[in-house]
Amino acid sequence: MATIGTSGSGTIDQPVTDVWKFIADPALLHHWVKDIEPGGEWIDGGSDDVVGSQYRVDYSYGRKTNEIVFEVTASETPTRFAVNTLSGPYPITADYVLTSSADGSSTRVDFEMIARSDSSFTAAMFVLTGWFAKWFMKRQLNKELADLQAVMGSKQVAS
Repeated sequence: MATIGTSGSGTIDQPVTDVWKFIADPALLHHWVKDIEPGGEWIDGGSDDVVGSQYRVDYSYGRKTNEIVFEVTASETPTRFAVNTLSGPYPITADYVLTSSADGSSTRVDFEMIARSDSSFTAAMFVLTGWFAKWFMKRQLNKELADLQAVMGSKQVAS
C-alpha cells in the first residue's frame, strides 16, 4: 500500500475549547472542510471523547457523493483528536494537536494527514504524482485551517 502524507500548522484566534468543537464535531465539518456535505453525525451514540467512536460524513467529489465512516483513534479533550477511515473511497488518517496560547485567546493547530492507496491504480498514481499530490494536500489542509479561522471569526455558524 502506497501512502502520501503531509503536516503543517496554523493559529486560530479562538480559545482551544471552541476550536476543539469544530475539529471534533462531524456536524460542523462541512463549514470548513472542502467537499464535506452538511449532515455529518455520530453513529450509535458515539462521542468525540471516546476512542473507538464512529461518525459518518458525505463527501462530494466530481459528480459523486460518497459516505465515509471515520473512527476516533485518539481523543484528549481539548488537545488532540485523531481519526482513521473505516469505509469509503478515500482512506486517510488525520491527527490534530491543539495548543492553547498562554492567555487562552488563540489556539495553535498542528496537523498530520496520511492518504493511503486503495487499489493498484491509486498506488501507481501515488508513486507517479506523489510530489504534486503531497504539495496539493498540504495546500488544501492549510486552506481548510484558514477557512476554519474565517468561519469561527464570523460567529454565525449553525450545525
